[in-house]
Amino acid sequence: MIRFAVALLGAFFLYISVSYADPGARFADGHTRAPETSPHAALEAQVSDILDRFAATMEPEALVALTPEVVLAFLTGEERAYLSTAFVHFSIDRPARIYIAYDGMYGEQPFWLEELGFERREDLDFIVDVEDPYEVWQREYEAGEVRLGIPSFSGELKPYVVFAAPLGGDEAIEITPLVAGTDVQIAAEGGEPFIDDNDYFNALPAELDGLPVLRSYESWEFVSRMVGFFRTTDYPSSATPDHIVQTWQGDPATEITIQWRTSAGAASDPVLWYAPENDAESVAYARAETMTLRSRQVVNDPAIDLHRVRLTGLEPGGQYAFGVSADGGENWSEVRHFHTAAEPGAQTWRFVYLGDPQNGLDEWGDLIRQAYERFPEIRFWMIAGDLIDHGTERDNWDQFFAEGSTVFDRSAVVPAIGNHDSHGGHPTLYLQQFALPDNGSEHLDPGRTYHLTYQDMLIVVMDSNYDLIEPETQTEWLDRVLGASDARWKVVIYHHPFYASRPGRDNQPLRDAWGPIFDRHNVDIAFQGHDHAYMRTVPMRGHRPAEPGEHGTIYLVAVSGTKMYEQELRDIAAFGTTNERTYQLIEMDSAAGTLSYRAINAEGETIDAFDLAKD
Repeated sequence: MIRFAVALLGAFFLYISVSYADPGARFADGHTRAPETSPHAALEAQVSDILDRFAATMEPEALVALTPEVVLAFLTGEERAYLSTAFVHFSIDRPARIYIAYDGMYGEQPFWLEELGFERREDLDFIVDVEDPYEVWQREYEAGEVRLGIPSFSGELKPYVVFAAPLGGDEAIEITPLVAGTDVQIAAEGGEPFIDDNDYFNALPAELDGLPVLRSYESWEFVSRMVGFFRTTDYPSSATPDHIVQTWQGDPATEITIQWRTSAGAASDPVLWYAPENDAESVAYARAETMTLRSRQVVNDPAIDLHRVRLTGLEPGGQYAFGVSADGGENWSEVRHFHTAAEPGAQTWRFVYLGDPQNGLDEWGDLIRQAYERFPEIRFWMIAGDLIDHGTERDNWDQFFAEGSTVFDRSAVVPAIGNHDSHGGHPTLYLQQFALPDNGSEHLDPGRTYHLTYQDMLIVVMDSNYDLIEPETQTEWLDRVLGASDARWKVVIYHHPFYASRPGRDNQPLRDAWGPIFDRHNVDIAFQGHDHAYMRTVPMRGHRPAEPGEHGTIYLVAVSGTKMYEQELRDIAAFGTTNERTYQLIEMDSAAGTLSYRAINAEGETIDAFDLAKD
């Protein structure tokens, strides 16, 4: 009988620590990082108390239907005054005219603007990122500290930006930020209004152009969210196991981890059976470990149980059948299968690389099912971040797993974390819901970075959210892992691309920190996302096209969801296109030393392809 072990990632039941950079610290290039702890802790606590009062006094249907008007009427006078001054805090060195600019496309304005004496300035409205209409308000302030209120009740509005102009003279106002992590730049066409986003100012009105502008983080939009906070999931749990997913926590040749979901408390005895294919004599059983995830946001399914089994000691190159149960085997799920990696050179194999799912997850589900039906030998799915749109919302994850588990229940998923998976904060739900190797950078939570070797390919997964963590937290680990591996193929996967598919989306801190390491260890392919278009570079080395006969890294960008961006191809692009949802099939022949790559669109057409070969 095959020996097995049941294990659980230790951090699964523990508090997941946050590993951010120091408050207000900067990169060498002047890029501001997010503060280590939330600078709005008191505001978040106040909002949390208000949400508790809502939950205690309203029915679920009313909670889901909250509007800004209802919230405003619900607040006490003290709460209203606090929320009017609790978000932005800075000082000015002399009297100034303060301008507030926010995205007007959502039809909501900060509730406190008129109450604090701001007046509308329609003549100063401007455009951000080609299509976002920013509305401008102004008010005069004396020298000293200025406190301004929350962006919105809905979380739909990105945080506003603040400009300051002197009331007399030509000398620029000096703005001193008093909220950790915020910074001051000079407003100019092409400048970025947010520290953690690639949005940019189009032509600014002359009155605002050249003024100091106080910036914060787009991801802070949810800090005061009450409207839309309470939600329902379209995929509630039940007593029947669902969301069956395969991952690896160790060696893919000898291990597999199986996870499934039930409603909280519904599983009396969660167990799994497994056996080599067509070998009923060797059936073995394993009892799952269980964790309960609670979310007051999800009013129709506030608690779920995740059950997890880690099987070890499996035979390399094997195919196994398995099933799961919530009641000790009284009722079993339908039979599913998993594969273990063969010894290098023993088998040909396939895997799929996906760019951002994020939006349109129903159509994304159709795409991956189409891929599996056409290529059922797929061994695993690599996803280059932004698995969902709002990483702090469990109902968003419910849909991802409902769609993804239709293929992840028979071949493993290898995810990388994107900016939307944490949405500017700690990626708690991401880390809780994926069982991943604990062999990543010692400076970060287990699961944010890790590596696997599948046959003769080393796969290194990194966290590219450099507005939250320094790329340097991963460089020593990355160098060590790549250098220690003798795998024929070395690939990396992360979210933010080295070479953006259009101007204004550059990610130089990553390129500077990781590029020399990729070159030193001859990384073959970098799988990336974030830019919501398709692009493949020529082989690159030293941030230039590789010379003939010189090893170079191919950098890929793709998208599998429905959110699309425009593209402006650079000279280093071998191919690019827009408005194409694709999956990328990579076929490996270890005996021949070949890699064959195809990008396939939703219509089943191959839109790009290349081949690599090694001795």
